[in-house]
Amino acid sequence: MRITAFSDVCLRVVMLLAAEPTPALITSRTIADGVATPYNHVTKAISRLRELDLVDVVRGRTGGVQISAFGRTATVGWLLRQLDPRLDLAGCETHAGTCPLIAGCQLRCALRRAREAFYGELDDLVIADMLHSRTSGPVPVTLLTRPSGT
Repeated sequence: MRITAFSDVCLRVVMLLAAEPTPALITSRTIADGVATPYNHVTKAISRLRELDLVDVVRGRTGGVQISAFGRTATVGWLLRQLDPRLDLAGCETHAGTCPLIAGCQLRCALRRAREAFYGELDDLVIADMLHSRTSGPVPVTLLTRPSGT
């Protein structure tokens, strides 16, 4: 299974915020630097995380972002389900319309079960437990890296 690039950024942001030893407001720019991700991607992630009540945002010159109480207790499985609500992992449409094999296809159901098993494994992992203390450099998340030669 592979998560989306957007989900990866969201996970990096909540990991960085949850790793703060005391609740503190962190600017979007500092978060972007801390997760080694472009600022515009981080602001979109923060916006979505705010919609999900995982972060609190204070606007203005002295504002910033911090993880919410709910954000500390939410699970990674729940978060990934919210960030990628697609029903089908396989694209069952062709340029001509619906796939001609769809009536007897068992792949779609198998892929749904596999995705749910993947998320189910992450239902025991609470966001606040993903990273124990803030590191001095970027958050060490490498979910999107590929082995060389692929």
